[in-house]
This record gives sequence, C-alpha cells and structure tokens, in this order.
Amino acid sequence: MSSIHNNSYQHVRKNPITGEDDYFYPMEITDPSITALARERGLEITRTRLGNRTIDAVMVPCKNTATINGVEVFVDTPTDVQRQRYLEYIRDELAEQDAKRQDGRCQIPDGRGGVKRCPCRVPNPDYVPGGDQPKTLPVKCQGCKFEQFKQAHTTIVVSALDHENEAGEFESYEIPATKDMLAADRFLELRQEFIAFVRERHPKLADQAELKTLEFTNSEIARLLDQPTSTVTSRGEKLKALVAAFIDTIIIP
Repeated sequence: MSSIHNNSYQHVRKNPITGEDDYFYPMEITDPSITALARERGLEITRTRLGNRTIDAVMVPCKNTATINGVEVFVDTPTDVQRQRYLEYIRDELAEQDAKRQDGRCQIPDGRGGVKRCPCRVPNPDYVPGGDQPKTLPVKCQGCKFEQFKQAHTTIVVSALDHENEAGEFESYEIPATKDMLAADRFLELRQEFIAFVRERHPKLADQAELKTLEFTNSEIARLLDQPTSTVTSRGEKLKALVAAFIDTIIIP
C-alpha cells in the first residue's frame, strides 16, 4: 500500500510542474480486482478520508484520458474540469452520508405541539453582513436533554475519527474510557418510563412504542402486530408527539 507520508491520501495536490491543483477521486477498494487493476495501471493505493469515512482506496486522477500506442493514459486537464469531475464522482457518496446524518438527528419539539428533526446549524445572532462572524453556527449535542433520544441505528465508525496530525500523518483515534457506567441502565429505565407514559395516555400505541424502542422497523411492527403498514406509520406520527411530551417530563440531574 502506498505510504501515507507522501501525501498520497490527499484528494487535491499541487502539480509540481504546472503549479496548478490536480484532483484525485478515492475509489473505495471493495474487491481484490480493483487493487489488481490499480497496480496494473500504476495508480496509488492508500488509506484516505471520504466525507466522514476513512477507507482504503485507489486514487484515480480526475483528468481526461487518451490512447497512446494502444494504452490509455491520463493527460493534462484544466483544474476546473478536474474539480467538476471530482465533485460529480463524490456527489452520491456525500449525499448518502448527509442523509444518514440527518436521519440520525434527534426528534425535538417544534413549538406547535409536534416534533421536528434537530437542525445541523442555526442562525448566528451575532452575524452582521461584512463582519467576521459566520452566518450560522453548528448545533452541539453535548448537554442537550434530547441527545439520549437519538435514533439507535445511528452509529459512528471509530475509523471515521482518524485524523491528520501536524506532521501530515494519519493517527488512529483512541477510544476514551467510559465516564458513566450507568448510562445504559438509565436508558433502559427511561425506555420503561416512556412505554408506561404511552400506555397511560394512549393505550393502543403502547405495543407499538415497545417495539419501536427495540429498533423494529414499521414493516416489521406491522407484521408482528398484524396491522397494515399505513396504520403503523400514521400511529408512528402520534408516537413522535408523545416522545416530545415525555421529554418535557424528564428531570435532568
């Protein structure tokens, strides 16, 4: 595998001859044949980042190609053409990552008796056009009372936390020791409290609430409860409102 000390993992690099930027698309290695083809063509193989994932990839130049003496080679290509091609190549991957990131954000009260997905960014009250403050600010989860209700299927791959140090080398993320050993127990307590909350206010939704907190999908719940999926889906909207109401009853220690 190519050394990570020679910047082979970078997607954008300065061409030593022209001084212009060259773009490289990280084609993820999902099959040994990709590695074999890369070696045959003399392409770099390295570990790199793509969005929020760290992957083993072949760095494919985003240049035009030409056939010379029966061999396809990459030829000089304007930077703006390379950039557009690079963006086209990574668009689907980044869109999928963004969809997962949005899907995993908490359901919070919308101020109208319903719920909404927590935004990634909010307007910056200190923003002034032409000033030095950003227009929006990231929404931080730390300390938020809704954080524990994030969808359970949302995960962060540890390799995604690898980072580049000051020497330009990748360092693996070290998992910190657990601070709260009782967090799992508290979650189970809250789950039971929520189910009891639903059973008291809307008994017909209690069974669905119990299955939903166990991460069953709507189609699976429909089969288990012998109900139409449309019914489960519509009742799911009512459950969201109950989640918001339940969250308001929680006392933060």
